[in-house]
Amino acid sequence: MIVAVVSQKGGVSKSSLTCAIAWELHARGSSVLVVDADPQGTVRQSGQVSADEGRAMPTIVAMGETMFRPDQLPRLARSYDHVIVDTPGRSDEVQRAALMVADLALIPCGQSAPDGWATVPTVELVQRAQRARPDLAVALVLTMCLPRTVVGRSARDVVAEAGIPVLSASTTHRIAWQEALAAGVGVAQYAPHDKAADEARAVVDELLVLTGEKQARKRRTTKRKGS
Repeated sequence: MIVAVVSQKGGVSKSSLTCAIAWELHARGSSVLVVDADPQGTVRQSGQVSADEGRAMPTIVAMGETMFRPDQLPRLARSYDHVIVDTPGRSDEVQRAALMVADLALIPCGQSAPDGWATVPTVELVQRAQRARPDLAVALVLTMCLPRTVVGRSARDVVAEAGIPVLSASTTHRIAWQEALAAGVGVAQYAPHDKAADEARAVVDELLVLTGEKQARKRRTTKRKGS
């Protein structure tokens, strides 16, 4: 599967989420390619920490608008079980390029209604991509939520109006997320017994269900066309 993590709003833990997903899939025995399409290079810098320490880790490459060249990323993807793309916050061109090759667009969003409103441009960008690629799946994940609060329902309500499914799993504002990125690993590998690790695993579990169902539908459609 190719998952594009997209958001035009900063501060939603996009790179931390990308690393957490990639490392958890890698820990489960999958071959994983991480595409750092963000000029800030947060994922690459985090990965360099692990590379310097000689850890077994996901493959990390830098790639920007060149993703849009025919078959470039899909050709790379054939060598891996999963590809996770970390896109820049304010670059429609790079985000569009990622959406043109992704199987799933994952939109991180804060928990409040204003966070939901700020996510609407990203939702609209994904929906435009879906008009060109009807098979592109999309889901939103609430990130950096405050523990023991219910305000997250506000963002869910805002996004629900756009018809975007929201993952049951979410992440909360825990220091382990920031520390894991600095340590060069996913949060579930950095602090395996922390609640943040449970959150990361739950997100990955749900993504695997979503993409598994999508691939199953694609196989059924192909089979019907061939019969």
